[in-house]
Amino acid sequence: MFHRLHKVGERSQGQGSLSSDQLEGAVRRVGLERILCPSEWIKRVDDGTLNEDDLCLTFDDGLKCHIEVALPVLERLGLKGFFFIFSSVFEGGVDRNEVYNRFAVNCFASFDSFVGAFFGFYPVADSLLDENGFEKFQQFYSQTFPFYSENDIKFRFVRNKLLKRPDFEDIMDRMIQRAGYDVFSLAKGVWMDDEDLRTLVARGHRLGLHSYDHPFTLADLTVEQQQVQYSRNRNHIVRVTGGSVDSMSHPLNSYGDATFKVLADLGIVCGFRSNLASIEKKSVAARRLELPRVDGAMIC
Repeated sequence: MFHRLHKVGERSQGQGSLSSDQLEGAVRRVGLERILCPSEWIKRVDDGTLNEDDLCLTFDDGLKCHIEVALPVLERLGLKGFFFIFSSVFEGGVDRNEVYNRFAVNCFASFDSFVGAFFGFYPVADSLLDENGFEKFQQFYSQTFPFYSENDIKFRFVRNKLLKRPDFEDIMDRMIQRAGYDVFSLAKGVWMDDEDLRTLVARGHRLGLHSYDHPFTLADLTVEQQQVQYSRNRNHIVRVTGGSVDSMSHPLNSYGDATFKVLADLGIVCGFRSNLASIEKKSVAARRLELPRVDGAMIC
């Protein structure tokens, strides 16, 4: 599983960002011969012949760096991958969370410096963290994503668990404005465009769902709202590429039983979660929609 990437010699694009050399090194380290192309992966998922040693490459969020950094590496190695996109940013929207990452990366010496500024702007008492289950959240993140600092995990907890999305965005927008920037100028060049999607498909890669506007906690949405998220996402990909969609990854690893039904109704046969944590036994169909992944930053 890969997210943010950067060219050798350029600045990191955020937590877990890999350079093109690190990306290639990670892929080579696990063994090129083990990496299946998306069509073969889907076939093996569908007929139940996927082996524990089989691997595939996945890229989340439709970031421009996937075209600029990942695609040349994959083509040099003769590999194909899954690219999971959310559609709002292709249709005039802005995902503020990714813009906030760019703000943190480009306007502060480190992400910890940004987090310190955030909590200076919006103080949160430790007692409030404790009352809302921060300890369990922290344990999970530190074990699953060891490259996240303690401050980073605290920031994510406040963003995901304590604040409603409009409130979080209001705080961040005011923080950006006070620093002399604006959201839309920071958003330029962050994501692919429709032509990039057509390029990926033409070169044998596979596009999949990642929701419409990347909610922080998609599992908290009603069934109807989840249907809208994934139907709009699917319709966009089909309209742009003329192809079908049968794979997806769960945004921020948020999903539930209702999500499985929504995805099955859309013809999705293969879905990925964002970690290797143990899951309770479910039906074969449900397990196919929560296949485990490991973050590429953990094998560099």
